[in-house]
Amino acid sequence: MPNSPKSRYWLFFHIVFIYIASSFIWWSYLLHKNNVANFNDVVERERTQFAINGGLLSRFEQSAVYTKLHADFRRTELMLYGEGVVFIGLISLGFWRIRKTFREEIAMTKQQNNFLLSITHELKSPLASLKLSMQTIQKRQLDAEHIKSMADMSMDDIERLELLVENILLASKIESANFSLNRELMDLSTITTTIYDKIIIKHSGQRKFLTEIEKDIYIYGDRFSFSSVIYNLIENAIKYSAADAEITVALTGDEKNAYLSVKDTGIGIPGSEKSRICERLYRIGTEETRKTKGTGLGLFIVKHVVEMHKGSIQVKNNSPKGSIFEVSIPVGA
Repeated sequence: MPNSPKSRYWLFFHIVFIYIASSFIWWSYLLHKNNVANFNDVVERERTQFAINGGLLSRFEQSAVYTKLHADFRRTELMLYGEGVVFIGLISLGFWRIRKTFREEIAMTKQQNNFLLSITHELKSPLASLKLSMQTIQKRQLDAEHIKSMADMSMDDIERLELLVENILLASKIESANFSLNRELMDLSTITTTIYDKIIIKHSGQRKFLTEIEKDIYIYGDRFSFSSVIYNLIENAIKYSAADAEITVALTGDEKNAYLSVKDTGIGIPGSEKSRICERLYRIGTEETRKTKGTGLGLFIVKHVVEMHKGSIQVKNNSPKGSIFEVSIPVGA
């Protein structure tokens, strides 16, 4: 977008930087030229005085007077060059910082635009489906079986909207300074199984689900926020895998930690993206190019909630394809 306001601002900034740098270089050259001229004038006067005092001109440059004059001249030159290097260095550093900040703001603006587009889509789709279901029930005489089917579809849309709102609210709370966990002893095995079963019903026949959940694994944590971790990890695996993909949810534990892993055989994550996928609003591609739905909040929530529980999260490649998200959480309070 060469004609955009940001591009014009950036061009103006480059011109100002070049003007300042060029002006300083020209000013430094004039000072150098003036210093050389002054040195030559003083040397000529002292040379004349040296000859008047009976000295040999051929030995003037070996005299103490000339040595002192030349040392003063070199000192002034070094001072000019030193100040020039420092000034250009500071200007270049400032330019680099401004440029870095400018690019970060552009990237954040793009992320926010993508977020708004995705939010619009995520809200519009279930609302349109709900509206269609209600209109169908109003205008047609449906039997009980069809009404139940449409009610089930409507509940799925409502749950989708509910998850979206919960993610937005939880992400906002995480970014606020006042957010704290409501810790309690919770049965992570039961919570994981409940969420897993709920998702299987929702996506029945769409994926191949496997589970390896050990019983009686307890941790001290926030039930609401950690439930969001489990839900977002499984939904993320579903989102980025094909209809015939295999998704495995595993939960194990030992004396110190509980270990939750979600494996999929989907498209995988490029190595260059792994360090950024948990950033707020970050998504691979743009709303115009990507095929998957989402807001860029799910993995952001996962990472921060896990860290608030003093845990860790790792992203690995699955074999032969896909991704593995591994979460480790201390079992103690």
